[in-house]
Amino acid sequence: MTLVMLYQTTVKPDAVNTMDEIREKFKSIYEKHGIDVIGYWKGVDHPNESFYMAKYESEDDYQHKTRTLHSDEQYLRLTSQLNEIRTDFKSTKLTPK
Repeated sequence: MTLVMLYQTTVKPDAVNTMDEIREKFKSIYEKHGIDVIGYWKGVDHPNESFYMAKYESEDDYQHKTRTLHSDEQYLRLTSQLNEIRTDFKSTKLTPK
C-alpha cells in the first residue's frame, strides 16, 4: 500500500531564501536515497511556510529510507541548518482510503 508523507515547515520570515537554498540541497540527498518527492509548495499568503510530499511504496519502505537518511552525514548537517531557521514543523502520514 502506497504511503505519502506530507511535511509542513515554517521558517523565520527573514529566512525564506535560506530555506530555498537548503531545500535545493536536500533534493540531491532524496534522489540519492531513492525518495520520490511528489512536489514542493509555498504558502501563498505565508511564503515562509512550505509543504512537500514524498511517496513511499509501503510503511517498511518509509521506515527503511528514513533510517538511511538519518545515517547520511550531509542530511544531518542540512537538517541542523534547517533547525536553526525553523519555527515549526509538522509531518502527516497519509494512506489511500
